[in-house]
Amino acid sequence: MRILLIYPCTIPFNIPKIAWTPLSLSFIASVLQREGHMLSIFDRFAIQAKTGKNRDQLNKTMIEHIRQFQPDLIGLNTVSPLIHDTVETVTSIRKVFNGMLLAGGHHATALPDLTLLKLPGLDGVVEGEGEMPMVDIAKGEHPSTIPGVWWKKEKGKVIHTPPRQIENLDHLPFPALDLLDMAFYTKPTLLSIRGYYLSTIPILTSRGCAYRCDFCCESITYGKGVRLHGLEYVIEWIRKVLMDYRVEAIYFYDNDFLFDEVRSIELCEKMLSTGLSKKVQWAIQTRANRIHIDILKLLKKAGCISIELGVESALQNQLNNIHKGTEVDINEKAIALSRREGISVHAYMMTGFEGERISDLQKGLHWLKRVKPDSFSWFPLMIHPGTLLYKNKGNHFFEKNEWTEENILRYYKSDFLSCISGEERQEWTNRHLVPYQKWKFRQHIFRVNSLQKLIPLLLWRVEEFIKRLILSVRKTFLFSTEKGG
Repeated sequence: MRILLIYPCTIPFNIPKIAWTPLSLSFIASVLQREGHMLSIFDRFAIQAKTGKNRDQLNKTMIEHIRQFQPDLIGLNTVSPLIHDTVETVTSIRKVFNGMLLAGGHHATALPDLTLLKLPGLDGVVEGEGEMPMVDIAKGEHPSTIPGVWWKKEKGKVIHTPPRQIENLDHLPFPALDLLDMAFYTKPTLLSIRGYYLSTIPILTSRGCAYRCDFCCESITYGKGVRLHGLEYVIEWIRKVLMDYRVEAIYFYDNDFLFDEVRSIELCEKMLSTGLSKKVQWAIQTRANRIHIDILKLLKKAGCISIELGVESALQNQLNNIHKGTEVDINEKAIALSRREGISVHAYMMTGFEGERISDLQKGLHWLKRVKPDSFSWFPLMIHPGTLLYKNKGNHFFEKNEWTEENILRYYKSDFLSCISGEERQEWTNRHLVPYQKWKFRQHIFRVNSLQKLIPLLLWRVEEFIKRLILSVRKTFLFSTEKGG
């Protein structure tokens, strides 16, 4: 069977400077390839980011790819903030394709029946992990009997069989990264490992999370509990990506890399004994309560250069309200210990908590200046479907509204919970947050990168500035010419 998988694009959002390799589709593709199927991935995100194509051009390119590849089955990855792109993708595909069309991913898993209702061009939805259901579908088994599949029958009736988890992750082949534009995804950036100008590839050594924070949707697809790849699998995966793509760094996608400390220690020891610690640098995400001196020393020795912590807030009442399960003083201690041992720390912060005021923002910024993580991000609290926060505070947005670009943008840009007006927040952000954040990040860049790294980075920045300047002058000239004409 010929199978096409499609990854959504960021239109109309600003193109991000960071590009995370879509491992989920790559894993599905590799499993299907092992079964003898012909696979292709059409990556709307990468194509749009590289070429700057508008929506119509992107859709035309996608349709041309479908005509050339001639798939028997098409699968779509869905993300809630980009679901309007999926709506448009389905509409475009159905103009030229009459075969089976499925959707999976976070959004489809969170709202499977609603996704089928809102996107009538779909035949079915895959809930949860997509590898095994897609294999069964490609084998010709009836979708209505396959675990995890929501399938349309006649007269709009939907049949659903509960999903199942993959018990042994090591049975999965390595993801089919060769189907992606890896020159794009491995291009050096300062944002894959914050502040380090490195070419980076992500690796996922586990699935799931032991915690259920009110706002988090990371475990919706993978389900309850944490499942781990074996250490030999992980080591061989690292060796493969280093051989195939010669990247400088690995970013471990795991929600909590230190979830199983014994395993983490063994992995570090494997990195050391195999010599990989000298060939590649790496970064992890974990929780602050996992951090202690001994594990930090081993992480650093094995090649870890950065730890990302989901701090979320400097106010304990806000952490309690979202059931984060951590404490402010534990976060402070983890940051201090990590920096003392020579490992950089990136703190993820959030804003838009219920009842939040400007004084809370000021307290948070004061905390950052005092605790001094090497870098930090401070994003609005997003209320994604499938989370407890959406259930309690989402006001059934996705159920009540059409999934248009205008509606989705308005929803994700809205501040439903805080007591701060948009104008007041923007003024405070521009005046207080942005200057400090930029200064702190620049300081971090110059501290952790060698002169050999900084020179090409600075030249690239100058080149980008000149390009923008030329474009601005050209637009001004054209405008004045048209006006004069």
